[in-house]
Amino acid sequence: MMIVLIIFILLIAIALILINTSAKSLVIFAYNCFLKPFNGTSDARDQQAALESFYQGQASIYDVTRSRLLQGRETMLQLSAAHIIAKDPVWIDIGGGTGWNIEKMDQFKNISDFKAVYLIDLSPSLCKVARERFAARKWSNVYVVCADATAFSLPDDIQTADLITMSYSLSMIPMFYAVIDRVEKILSNDGLVSVVDFYAQSTASLSGRTNLGGELLRHVNWFSRTFWRLWFEFDRVYLDPARRDYLEYRFGTVKSVNSRNVLLGRIPYYIWLGCLKRRDSELPRKIDALATESPYLLPVNAESELAVRSKGYEAAVINLQRNFPLPSFFYQTEIWRIFYDERHAKYNQFSGQYIYAFTWEDPREDDKILQFKQTDTVLAITSAGDNVLAYASLPNAPHRIHCVDLNPCQNHLLELKLAAFSTLEYADVWKLFGEGKHPEFKQLLISKLAPKLSSHGLQYWMQNQSTFTSGKGLYDTGATRWAIRIARYIFMLTGCSEDVKKLCKATSLAEQKMIYWTRIRPALVNKVVATLVLRNSLFLWKALGVPMHQANMISETAGDFLTYITDTLDPLIERSLISEDNYFYFLCLMGKYSKRNCPSYLKKEGYSRLSKPDALDGIRIHTDEIVDVVARIRARSVTIAIVMDHMDWFDTDGVDAAREIRSLNHALKMGGRVLFRSASKAPWYTKVYKEQGFECIAVQVRARNRSIDRTNMYTSTWVAIKVKDLDGDSSVEKLVL
Repeated sequence: MMIVLIIFILLIAIALILINTSAKSLVIFAYNCFLKPFNGTSDARDQQAALESFYQGQASIYDVTRSRLLQGRETMLQLSAAHIIAKDPVWIDIGGGTGWNIEKMDQFKNISDFKAVYLIDLSPSLCKVARERFAARKWSNVYVVCADATAFSLPDDIQTADLITMSYSLSMIPMFYAVIDRVEKILSNDGLVSVVDFYAQSTASLSGRTNLGGELLRHVNWFSRTFWRLWFEFDRVYLDPARRDYLEYRFGTVKSVNSRNVLLGRIPYYIWLGCLKRRDSELPRKIDALATESPYLLPVNAESELAVRSKGYEAAVINLQRNFPLPSFFYQTEIWRIFYDERHAKYNQFSGQYIYAFTWEDPREDDKILQFKQTDTVLAITSAGDNVLAYASLPNAPHRIHCVDLNPCQNHLLELKLAAFSTLEYADVWKLFGEGKHPEFKQLLISKLAPKLSSHGLQYWMQNQSTFTSGKGLYDTGATRWAIRIARYIFMLTGCSEDVKKLCKATSLAEQKMIYWTRIRPALVNKVVATLVLRNSLFLWKALGVPMHQANMISETAGDFLTYITDTLDPLIERSLISEDNYFYFLCLMGKYSKRNCPSYLKKEGYSRLSKPDALDGIRIHTDEIVDVVARIRARSVTIAIVMDHMDWFDTDGVDAAREIRSLNHALKMGGRVLFRSASKAPWYTKVYKEQGFECIAVQVRARNRSIDRTNMYTSTWVAIKVKDLDGDSSVEKLVL
């Protein structure tokens, strides 16, 4: 009875969703989809007869009734248009039905730009609709072929296709493996195969595979798998995972997106773009060089013998031994994102979200202390990527920056920023990362940003489009958003919301100090707030990103977190105007930047530098721990490492700290420097640095009523200089940078 009830409710839901169509169309649709398929009049062994039995009565209203059921088609076409490499491409749409795909594609890439377009379908009724549609558009380069997908023939002058699409057709083809094999044979070397279709699969069936391009939303629970497979099988639509598995086995994954049709019972569907397994003539070199986390790529004629092998290289070797395609990272357009296996348990701790939507450390101070040079190779923690982009936008930008973060989502955010600077106009970049909102984010993501993103990055932002399109935008996301929200609630409850706005518009220090001391400080810094919020360990970690070990250091430094906060904020009011020279607190208070008060990379000068061709080619994004990254790059090749307050998080037993610091010694050339900040004036691990071959210098120490930078969030800033090589004689390995 329960199954019957669910089916009945689903039928009602479908009817309600389709209610905007004519009553006649609705009746035709319901009859052909829910009643007629059960009558058994067609011979199931004759695929054309079966299809014609199903479609003949509804061919004329097919497009009207499928817009909400067959989701993702438009996205697949947009992604395909954005990823096509060939000029004057040939396109084959297998199972193209009424020609809706081809007509829709004209909005994203002119059909006249194609050398030829072929629609292949086995249903005469649907082909008839397609011919009428194309005749009305007067396209002379579009051809309708009513034939089996395993046996259609092309003109003698068309040997290969540059784009082959299957839109909700792969699940209806009995001999799917033969069709996929055929596609592999006729796809051009630089060609693209694109598929959108229903699926039902458990991630348990993906064991040992690293070529999928991401597993976000891939898993379908037992009930959904069972229900939807049975439901669609009545209409000879098969959701068994073998179809998608074989597709991913025969081709390399360029992009892969898993989604749900939330309007119709959360039906699982996927969008997938692939290419030939070895389409790149330089792929062997990329396996040895590009995928290797060496700060220097090998020249074209280099020998393949490397002293250090990357995780990407190892994954490639394993896949090739198994005759699997390479991991999707090998087929991405850009070289920023380094391979990582998202299935590893160490990534589960982040629950699919980043902690920081913006970076707290002051890059202006970093440049003053380190004085970056164009010959520098930098290893830096990613965080939200703001500091990395600030370094990259300097006139004296380092030639190579390795960005390291164990949280994949922090790296997704940086990757999105890199893609934006590579493809978008300044106005769009500003809306995304200056204001934190863009109503056209989905359109930009699919049509412009997607080709520059890894498959993992694209999946994440397809799933999190609302970051930029709803709510308060980017800067009200991430785990630390709760600190900003709580502060906003406190200001609202104490009647200070308007005073906050006045503070962010103040034009003199006298005005700023008056507003702060008389209105803002009493509301934010008091015993009630301290008791309910600032002394709450859950708040410190979840909202401020302060772990237990660092919280203990704060207590030792200030005695109380409330005192630490006042020592942080009070001097800033004397330093400079929040409205003009402190974009960190301006962002927290206003929820967005202003064009005169924002990170340097978001100003027009920074955009001009970062948007130049090849400006970002020196950036590599590693999703791993520092120790693992350092183990995969060439020894003594890094000149600067920036680890933020990372060491404050370590256990004071010193074991993990010693392990990481020793790895930094391995990576840094003699005289190389590590910049770190701490909540303590005398962090315990400076002793570990000395034991591991470094000399430590405190370059900034916070004093009462004096700030050390524009955030004043830490009590000290340090530089550790490598003075001893623990790997051996450093004079042998001096690199020319």
